[in-house]
Amino acid sequence: MNPRRTQQIANRIQMLVSEILQRDISDPRLNSLVINRVELARDGSFARVYVSSYQTEIDADDVQKVLKKASGFIRKNLAGKLDMRIVPTLKFQWDNSVKEGEEILSALRKLNAEES
Repeated sequence: MNPRRTQQIANRIQMLVSEILQRDISDPRLNSLVINRVELARDGSFARVYVSSYQTEIDADDVQKVLKKASGFIRKNLAGKLDMRIVPTLKFQWDNSVKEGEEILSALRKLNAEES
């Protein structure tokens, strides 16, 4: 599969997984999740889904366990919405980039306030 097509499918998977988490799964631990990005294997058989949350008190390990259990359900729902012969196996990975970004912004605001 060419890289452009791979990226288009990864973007579509990102959107669909986000919708599935919001609409089809009733677990409250997954309500605040954000799908940051999806990396799809060249052959389309495997997708690494990077997730994070804006909630600071969320337990990342607990969320990853819940996502691992729900991955079959998510994949099944994804199969009905994707026009692919083979639906990729999903591996969820916690992504700290949102938290790190908030910490950087906080530090910049603090520096800006000190200068003023």
